[in-house]
Amino acid sequence: MRLMLIGGDKVAYYLVRQLIQSANPIVHDQVTVIEQNATVAQRMADELGVCVVLGDGTNRLVLEEAGCAGVDLFVALTGRDEHNLMACQLARHAFGVKTIMAKINNPKNRGVFERLGIAKVFSSAEIIAAAIDQEIEHEGLRVTYSIPENTKTIVEFVLSAGSEAVGRSLSEHRFPAESRVVLVTRTDGRVVMPTGDLVMAAGDRMLMVCDETDYDAIMAQLIRPTGRGGRRG
Repeated sequence: MRLMLIGGDKVAYYLVRQLIQSANPIVHDQVTVIEQNATVAQRMADELGVCVVLGDGTNRLVLEEAGCAGVDLFVALTGRDEHNLMACQLARHAFGVKTIMAKINNPKNRGVFERLGIAKVFSSAEIIAAAIDQEIEHEGLRVTYSIPENTKTIVEFVLSAGSEAVGRSLSEHRFPAESRVVLVTRTDGRVVMPTGDLVMAAGDRMLMVCDETDYDAIMAQLIRPTGRGGRRG
């Protein structure tokens, strides 16, 4: 897969390094970076060994000479939203790139990108804000893996002593919606593969597959039970 990045700042640098070092690495000659700053461009070329073109990623001629027409994935990462939008529009309409992503520096600009057909946009501010919201609202529930293009996740939590699940087997207890326990670690460190007759105990550390919409129910039933949802004495 051929990848082209517009902008060679820290985000682009660490993204390329991560892709090269990942379990399914992208080969160096499959990555092209376009960067206007000569110092930044030289550093990326020297340290990462990828093709770095010195130029303006919003210039059609620069994109053409860099080989944009043969790119499978185009990602705009500059610090200016108008530049990212312009580069994405050129990649799509002038060079026919099908998969396009863009960083938005101001979350308010998301709608503009989406209306112009750039659906895959991401904002560092939104990602951080969402993480903070989740930490505050769902303290004690940790998302260990989010399944791509899906609302299913794998979460980790410690079973509360006040939960009605304590003392019940997995088959007896009715978990929220279609949530399923996939691994249990006992308080003594033993890792147990879940079976229907496994009896849950307070302090069990549980891995569970669930939907994002189930977080509140999991919190109320298993992590911070209160009122009628709590374990009866």
